[in-house]
Amino acid sequence: MFNIDLNGLISTIATAIAAIVGGFLFSRLLTLSSEKSGFVRRIKELEADLLFRNKQSEDISDWLLWEDAKVFIRENGKEIIFNDAIVEEIINPQVSPYRSADEYRPFVQKLVEVKTDFFKFAEQLLHDEEYPEDFDDFYKIIKPAYLDRRYYYETIFNLFDNDTSRSFSTMNNSIKNITNGKEYRAKRLERDRLDGEIQNIEYQIDIQKKSLATYGKPDGLWLGLLVIVYACIVGVIWPVTLLPYPQGVYNDMLTKWVLLGWFFSTLLAIFAYLAWSTYRLTRK
Repeated sequence: MFNIDLNGLISTIATAIAAIVGGFLFSRLLTLSSEKSGFVRRIKELEADLLFRNKQSEDISDWLLWEDAKVFIRENGKEIIFNDAIVEEIINPQVSPYRSADEYRPFVQKLVEVKTDFFKFAEQLLHDEEYPEDFDDFYKIIKPAYLDRRYYYETIFNLFDNDTSRSFSTMNNSIKNITNGKEYRAKRLERDRLDGEIQNIEYQIDIQKKSLATYGKPDGLWLGLLVIVYACIVGVIWPVTLLPYPQGVYNDMLTKWVLLGWFFSTLLAIFAYLAWSTYRLTRK
């Protein structure tokens, strides 16, 4: 029986298998982690962009609604102020096909609230015969309860102007200055463009999330783990248990070929798994 010092062979085999398995496992997990982080980062970027676009669209929608509400108040102010008309009674679907009574109701409610405050000052000024002819002068005299509703006060002021023709002329000029038809159309186009971008971003987020969910279950990962476990057992754990290798106890030549056989089987298992993974990847 030959006496062979197998300590070097055992150490070499264990080191080689550990390096192969460690490199394979590390590279595989690093790739998975990197690509998963890429999906997560992309989703966060898209969600931030979506939030920004939604805010832009909401701001433009609020601006458009206010412009439409001003036109609605201008055209129906008399009915609301003098006849206490409600929105459902005066809204015309043919004139405002894109607006509902619920959208206009908050603005009409504000007008009604301003009317009560306006009457209080108007009666006092008329009683004192100091009622001004110009709205700016009127607004400087009174102390409005609603400082952010100047347009409502001006609308009611013009409705109560004795010179009807001048009143409507003033109102029309005011509306023309505030509501620019060209700007309104540009705003609507901008909102439509943003809504299209929002739909596209939402679609991209959905695709990215589906890809992330699919990537969380990589194909063949468990089989690769079994190959790694096998390689660790027969190529690292079992050979290491023989260290330090006792001479003259076992059949050294047989032990040598057993160690090499396990080593070659480990390499074969790893390359077989790589070949199988490559085949499945190219077949898809």
